[in-house]
Amino acid sequence: MTSNPIRPRATIREVAAAAGVSMGTVSRVAGGSTRISEVTRARVLAAMKDLSYQPNAAARAMRTNISKTVGMLVPDLGCPVFVRMIAGVKEVLAQNGYMLFTFSSESEVSQEITFLQAARQRQLDGLIVSVVDETSAETARELQMMGVPIVVVDREIKLDADRVFVEHTQAMEALMAQLIAMGHERIGFVTAALNRPGRLRVAAYRNALQRAGITVDPDLMRTDGAGRGAAYGTSETYDLLTNGAAPTALIAAGSDFFFGALKAVRALDLSIPDQLSFVGADDTELAEIAGPPITAIERDMREVGRMAAKLLLDRFAGNALPPRTIIQSSQLVLRKSIGKVQPTRRAPAIKKHVEQTTPAE
Repeated sequence: MTSNPIRPRATIREVAAAAGVSMGTVSRVAGGSTRISEVTRARVLAAMKDLSYQPNAAARAMRTNISKTVGMLVPDLGCPVFVRMIAGVKEVLAQNGYMLFTFSSESEVSQEITFLQAARQRQLDGLIVSVVDETSAETARELQMMGVPIVVVDREIKLDADRVFVEHTQAMEALMAQLIAMGHERIGFVTAALNRPGRLRVAAYRNALQRAGITVDPDLMRTDGAGRGAAYGTSETYDLLTNGAAPTALIAAGSDFFFGALKAVRALDLSIPDQLSFVGADDTELAEIAGPPITAIERDMREVGRMAAKLLLDRFAGNALPPRTIIQSSQLVLRKSIGKVQPTRRAPAIKKHVEQTTPAE
């Protein structure tokens, strides 16, 4: 069996020799200079191709102060919301010759700070961020020191930067109006209220109940889920459905909470929507294929990513306008998981059963 030895990386000197030009001419062609004749440019490009030559990006960045790279910081690379947003960012950046480097803080502010400090020492042209905790003064300080254009996604940070926000209130109010019209007054709510999306959803939930003359019951609200993932959705849903007067409808706002809450409902063997109306936010493939398909609040996070990338590219092009804010709509997607309150609903399974079937997280 013959081996294929790794070919040494071609040097600029070798390209210059092959093309019969100086190393400076090769450098200017690689840098896109227009002060080169088309005949010479074609000869140099042909030599580059023959030798599989790749210009040194770091050296080019030092000369031009442009690296053609963008950093992106999110709390969780496994979350469908951020996966879709990253895809939108990459799509636009790739079309404009930029590379994207993504980092997950694993929902830890300390890791977020470590990334930002490391990023400041590297030649990134700009940043797109959706931080773990928008109230963190330390994170805000690190962002203020970056020295490059920044776009903030769906977080309210004290920072002079462009923003892309999602409109959360209207879709949440539409959902609550729908549930209340169906006779639901005890509506459970599992989410994280630390950052802008959760805060707006909680406010809309409260306002809708108050407008309908329904007392807001704090026991039905579980809003401490920041950074706690699907396990929080599972445990809080179990508790809501097995302690005291159970809700007739449940909203799990957040992809992980939706998945965890649905696991709890299935483990308790409750029929959706006959025994419990169930709503997820955000909309995911799971919501579409679940039995029955789950009503959800949808936000186009891929488009949010595209918007963020376009704002950043606009700054790279020299736009010096004051910080701008773009708002992307969200919408209620009605499916078959909600229904009118039934005259009699089967009581949830007893606590003992829950403890026996709670999945390990």
